[in-house]
Amino acid sequence: MLIGYDNKTIPNVSHTKFLDITVDSTLSGRNYIEQLINKLNTASYVIHSVKSFVPHSTLIMVYYSLFHYDMTYGIIFWGSPSHSPTVFKMQNRGN
Repeated sequence: MLIGYDNKTIPNVSHTKFLDITVDSTLSGRNYIEQLINKLNTASYVIHSVKSFVPHSTLIMVYYSLFHYDMTYGIIFWGSPSHSPTVFKMQNRGN
């Protein structure tokens, strides 16, 4: 099925990125969840790496700047997909 606007054809794609959120053609959120899990794994690694070297207050700042931001940005997209339990497990691991 071709979609057009203003005498131009809009191509059909399997996924696209909008405001740093990947949206796929089925709106399942799977691609976004996979990218989010990668970001959260990195944030978790950083938190665990600096944990023994910085004061608790600095650790909290690192958590909010890396982990919490990625968790809350785009929550409307990943709040209902079947992949969201994996993200919640990541949050528990990051704390």
